[in-house]
Amino acid sequence: MKRIGLLCLALAVALTARAISAQQLEIRFLDVGQGDAALIRSANKTLLIDAGGSAGVVSYLRAFHIDTIDLVIASHNHADHIGGMSGVLLSAVVRFYMDNGVPHTTATYQRTIQAVQASGAQYLRPTARTITLGDAHIRILPPPPSPPSGQDQNNTSVGVLIEYGEFHALFTGDSELHELDYWLSTGAIPHVHVVKVAHHGSPNGTSAAWIEATHPQVAVISVGAGNSYGHPSAGVIAEWEGAGARVYRTDRDGSVLVLANDDGSFVVTTARADTGGVVQLRPFVQDTTAPATAQPVTSPACCRICTRGKACGNSCIHAAYQCHQPPGCACNAKP
Repeated sequence: MKRIGLLCLALAVALTARAISAQQLEIRFLDVGQGDAALIRSANKTLLIDAGGSAGVVSYLRAFHIDTIDLVIASHNHADHIGGMSGVLLSAVVRFYMDNGVPHTTATYQRTIQAVQASGAQYLRPTARTITLGDAHIRILPPPPSPPSGQDQNNTSVGVLIEYGEFHALFTGDSELHELDYWLSTGAIPHVHVVKVAHHGSPNGTSAAWIEATHPQVAVISVGAGNSYGHPSAGVIAEWEGAGARVYRTDRDGSVLVLANDDGSFVVTTARADTGGVVQLRPFVQDTTAPATAQPVTSPACCRICTRGKACGNSCIHAAYQCHQPPGCACNAKP
């Protein structure tokens, strides 16, 4: 698989504070308890989607040595998504800030808006637009013009479609069926590789039509252990798994890291995975073209000697990982 060996090498240190190659898209679903927060980086540009319910997200920013965030998107203004936002705005330079444009009555919302104004960040409305983030494109899916009620925060969540070459990931905050059906009716939802399951895995954030439209290989549920809401629903998990998605959940797996190539291939690991806990995924079948005739596998002259780890295709990978590439020009060091 193209460049999977390099991705696996990056994953060996990915869940530490060390930097990852700017040649891949990095998506971190942060473990912030019962709430949402995701950190996306491409070519040294940074996007934060939501900030959890407390200041915990600031600790992640410090651990990854992030002092500037190019774009912050608050999917909506509930406390479990913006509770840590004022801390983010105080601890980092934020260039642009977007929310759903629907005011809330809580002290958390008022504190967040005051922090936005004090930070100097430029406020963006959630209109249909595409924003460049390094080598990635961030496509904004506006909320429906007519939510069930004027102050319905969940059904006015900002949708975010991340496009990195052939790789796609989708975030929809706490959208419920009304908003999901609206987006489906507009034809705005493509097949994606990774989906953030809406509303923490609640039944009102997943439908058969939504699963069929997105058809992801990986579904991530951001949720707190032992929460009082009963999230995530066992039925929702079964629906996503029944459609072929591998389900991750932050209450059991900890933070979830996705590293993607622009050909659609990507790997996933988690904070609580063992040394072999790296899942490699290939692009969608329809995105790849098989060779017209089979070519014999040859092993060319050695182009890289693996003094650490082991050879895999043309690259070196961690010794604990399985190689899924044909023999290439990388060689194991002689004992």
